[in-house]
Amino acid sequence: MILKSQNPKFILRPKKKSDLQSWYKNQLDEDTARNFMSMPKNLEEAKKEFSEKSKNSESFIINIDGECVGSIGIHDIVKGHKAIISYWIANKCRGKGITTKAVKIVTEYFFKKYNLKRISGNVRTFNKASARVLEKAGYKLEGILKKNKLKNGKFMDDIVYAKVK
Repeated sequence: MILKSQNPKFILRPKKKSDLQSWYKNQLDEDTARNFMSMPKNLEEAKKEFSEKSKNSESFIINIDGECVGSIGIHDIVKGHKAIISYWIANKCRGKGITTKAVKIVTEYFFKKYNLKRISGNVRTFNKASARVLEKAGYKLEGILKKNKLKNGKFMDDIVYAKVK
């Protein structure tokens, strides 16, 4: 399924094998990578991660001019109740409204498809741009999860946003 956007800049669609190279390359940016808990160390690890499927998740790639410049989806889906949204976009595509528009599109799609009442998203406290994306997409601040993640021996706080129906 391809989700259409009024914004002709991008397409949201399921990933294809041909997306692997650009998916991996665009995650290697330092600003992007610091928000992930772990990163594939090489293309072989990336291929394995790229191919993984989960029953409790659904995602789309963000495609611009045939290149995978990001990904957006939900996980920990509890049909009829809740899920968690996550997303990333390549550094070269930031600040153009693409991620906000993509979040709006998939939020409505997932609310309908899974009859959800709540979609939440966690953002690292240092990632102000990602927090702003959720705010502009209609998500409301719910609080801060102190020492929510441990990465490279350091605890990180997460800001929690949610949209409820």
